[in-house]
Amino acid sequence: MSMAGREVSPPAASGKRPIDVVYIVGTHRSGGTTLGTILSSGAGVFYAGELYRFPFPIFDPGDPGRMCSCGAPVAVCPFWAGVRADAEARPGLLPELRRGQKRFEAWRRAPLTLLRMTRKDPAIQRHAERMEEFLRIVADRAGASVVVESSYSALRGMLYRQTDLGGGRVRFIHLVRDGRSFFGSELGPAYGTHPGSPWQRVPPAIVARWTAFHTAAIAFCSRGKGTYLRLRFEDVLLRPKESLRAVQAFLGVDFSEAIRRVEEHQPIAMNHICSANRARLAGSLTVRPELAAPSPLSRAHSALFWSMAGWLALALGYRPGSRQKTAVPVPPA
Repeated sequence: MSMAGREVSPPAASGKRPIDVVYIVGTHRSGGTTLGTILSSGAGVFYAGELYRFPFPIFDPGDPGRMCSCGAPVAVCPFWAGVRADAEARPGLLPELRRGQKRFEAWRRAPLTLLRMTRKDPAIQRHAERMEEFLRIVADRAGASVVVESSYSALRGMLYRQTDLGGGRVRFIHLVRDGRSFFGSELGPAYGTHPGSPWQRVPPAIVARWTAFHTAAIAFCSRGKGTYLRLRFEDVLLRPKESLRAVQAFLGVDFSEAIRRVEEHQPIAMNHICSANRARLAGSLTVRPELAAPSPLSRAHSALFWSMAGWLALALGYRPGSRQKTAVPVPPA
């Protein structure tokens, strides 16, 4: 039984209880915190945020100013302090996890990582096992049978497929937000302890990143029957019942109460989110439909976006101006 009174799944024959991973893939600034918070209202579901930030920079070197959505600094938050204590009690877990992240999860190493996956490289398998080990610590602390992670990287998502999860499943929600909103957001000031390199915020690089990350999500994560659902953030805001019922059918989790709260603009509690959008600091989330409007761009930036990424934006249902084609979530493959 969890601290929230949720039942956990019984152990599988391997001795490990099954854990399902719902991996939000795409690119950051796409509404992952909003979607993850909504999903966390389902029974047995815990939204863990961006787990790729563990152990660096959240545990090592650490940030005294980083706050959890519970209102406590992460360093003393009872949930995350417990996760850290459990992880440090397992010899070599955090150092090995960090080494594997640098070795296999960096995009510049993607060709070699993908090649090693196809060859069942023991080093890749070891890193995947360490990822699962940390995920289990989080799940056990939360008493959850389903962990939602919004690390976005398709490469990291593929690594989860190298794990057995005690008979659990890895499923991908490809969350898409209008590229113009991503563009406008990235043009703003950088924040956080790991804001990225300056070249990433040059306008052509911003558009290229939006295009590359979503293309990778489709190419790498859409394979496998019943493991992929594409969802537009704007549809979650404007058509929550239709969108969240598609997620409900995809995951087999009842989100009726979440749908009601979203439609009635009632707050949804955020449970121990420490590595996601700063909106977590409010402690609860109220879905705001006005966020569906794309960010206004200058003519030059608009022309750059449509010339570089227009083909993908059109395929995803976005149109020039503020009007958008109504989208239906892409069902599991």
